[in-house]
Amino acid sequence: MNWIIIIIFILSISFFLITKYYYLKKTLKNENIEAFETEISLTPTQKLLNTHGLTIKYLTSHQAKKLIVKNGEYLQGMNQANLSARGCTSLDDLYNKYINAFDDITPDEQKKIDKFIFELLNNVKQYKSSYYNYIVKWLSIISFAKAKSWLEAGMPHTLDNTIVMDADWFTNPRKTTLLHEITHVHQRNTPLDYEDLYPSLGYLYNPVDIRGMDSIYPLNRNNPDGTSKYWLWGNGNTYWWIGAIFTTVNPDKLTDINMVALTLDRDKEGNFYYLKQNPTPLSNLKEFILFFGENPNNYHPNEMTAKFAEWYLADILRDSSSKWTEYNKYEGYKIYKKYFENMMNKYY
Repeated sequence: MNWIIIIIFILSISFFLITKYYYLKKTLKNENIEAFETEISLTPTQKLLNTHGLTIKYLTSHQAKKLIVKNGEYLQGMNQANLSARGCTSLDDLYNKYINAFDDITPDEQKKIDKFIFELLNNVKQYKSSYYNYIVKWLSIISFAKAKSWLEAGMPHTLDNTIVMDADWFTNPRKTTLLHEITHVHQRNTPLDYEDLYPSLGYLYNPVDIRGMDSIYPLNRNNPDGTSKYWLWGNGNTYWWIGAIFTTVNPDKLTDINMVALTLDRDKEGNFYYLKQNPTPLSNLKEFILFFGENPNNYHPNEMTAKFAEWYLADILRDSSSKWTEYNKYEGYKIYKKYFENMMNKYY
């Protein structure tokens, strides 16, 4: 009799457990289906918020015009050559032109960019968590504005914490351009993060006008992402002043420039001076190319490191469309990569 009771009890427990198992399995399956269906139904903006905790900020044309500050550093640095290259004759003329330099970012464009950033972050997160954290942190700070085609000759740039992108970027987003411009916002917000990097790349900050360059400085193209004209680059023995110089005192456009390197001399007190010898095209400065790679357009340390940020993204993702294996041949990039990774591991 006792054996019958025990057998019935065991069978009852077994039946209960089997029933519970199939019930839970069905419930879990339904939950997974519902979760999948919910994920599918989410917009790119919702996915970006749910997965990465991000809401990207997009400026209207009216909001973006407030970025143009008449007494700000960028506009105040516009001399006659820079005004002429921008089709203006006075600072008032430039200001009135630039406050109307933006277009609205359409809802479809916003969805396109949200989807692009969502997929980029998903990809980056697989490879390096600190880099993922770095990108998320700065994306949470920046905003986007859309420039009219003529603004800064169509070149993306930053103003305060806003990335001003060309119109094409909002329909065909380029991930390397995004990281390039994020770097400029980083440089502007926390310049101390780059304080030790620039000297290790050969850059020297010399905050005084160099004798003999009185005819050069007025031709220097103004760059919102690298406004200082006082950076020099050297290999330990020789220093060069490097810049984008207008070809005439009244250029017709911003691209009327030559990238040049000017060899400098030093007096007994260590002060630099320029003897007005012929400039060297930057693409012909072998020391520069061997150290930094085929990267001659990035003449300012802010621009050089922003270009390295593009390379680093391609390096991390092993982008088959890039030359990421070649980048690691250059000493300048290797120094940047080590410095940047140490910084990320420490702060991100």
